[in-house]
Amino acid sequence: MPSSGVWMRRRYRGGVRLRSGAESCSEGFMSKPLIVVTGASHGIGRAVAAAFAAEQHPLLLLSRHPVPLDVLSSGQIMSAAVDVSDYAALEAAVRAAEARHGPTECLVNCAGFLRIGALETRDPMDTSYEVDVLLKGVLNGIRVVLGNMKARNSGTIINVSSIGDRVPGPDGEVYHACKAALRSLAGSLQKSQAANNIRVVNVAPGFVKTNIHAEMGISFEEYRERLGNPDFMGADELAEIIMSCWKLPQRICVRDIVVMPTRSDFG
Repeated sequence: MPSSGVWMRRRYRGGVRLRSGAESCSEGFMSKPLIVVTGASHGIGRAVAAAFAAEQHPLLLLSRHPVPLDVLSSGQIMSAAVDVSDYAALEAAVRAAEARHGPTECLVNCAGFLRIGALETRDPMDTSYEVDVLLKGVLNGIRVVLGNMKARNSGTIINVSSIGDRVPGPDGEVYHACKAALRSLAGSLQKSQAANNIRVVNVAPGFVKTNIHAEMGISFEEYRERLGNPDFMGADELAEIIMSCWKLPQRICVRDIVVMPTRSDFG
C-alpha cells in the first residue's frame, strides 16, 4: 500500500485563500497522507475527491469555483479557488495544505474542459487557454509536487486523460492534441521517475457522464447523439477504478489504462 506516514498539522497564514472544515480540527495528527485533486468542483474530479474523502484522507481540492464536498466530516478537507494555469497560485495552495497535512503523496489531475468549433474561427486566446489548462496545468501540478516526492522516494501522479489521447475525434482538435500529449508525458515521466519509486498513471476514460457538454454549449442528449448514443459510465464508477490503481502496492504501477462501457466503442 502507499506509504501513509504520520504528519503533524500546522496552521498556515499564507496569501492564498484556503477553506477547511472545523477550525478545531486544524491541530493534531493525520494517519493518512495528503491527496491533491484538481478540477474537484464537478464531474470526475468531484467523484475522485469523494472517494478519497470516504477513505479518510486529508484532501486539497482545487478548482476555479470551489463547491463544498458534503462527505463525512469536512475537517480533513481544504479547498482553494485556483486556476491550474496559474503556477504561483497553485504552488501556494499546495504548500499551505502541506503545512497543515504533510507532503502530497498523490496528485490527481482532473481539471479540464472540451470546446468544439471550427479551428480556423476560434479565438486564439481561447485555444491558448485550453492548452494552458489541459496541458500546462498538469505540468504545473506535477512541477509543484515532484521535488518532494523524489526527496521522499515515494509518490503517485494520476492524470485523467481521455480515450481521445489515442483515438482523436473529428471535433475538439485542441482537446485531443493536449490529451495525446498527456499520454506521452505520463510514459516519459514514469521512465524518468521509476528509480525514485514514483508511480505515474494515465487513465483514459471514454463516455463518462459529466457536465462536459455544458462547455460545448449543448445538452447532454445532443452530446450523446453526436457520439452515436453510446452507453455512459458514471463519474463515481471511474473514481472507483482510479482508487483501485492507487490502492495497489507502491511497487506496482498501472501505467496506462483505457476504461469504457462494455457495450460502447470509440472508432
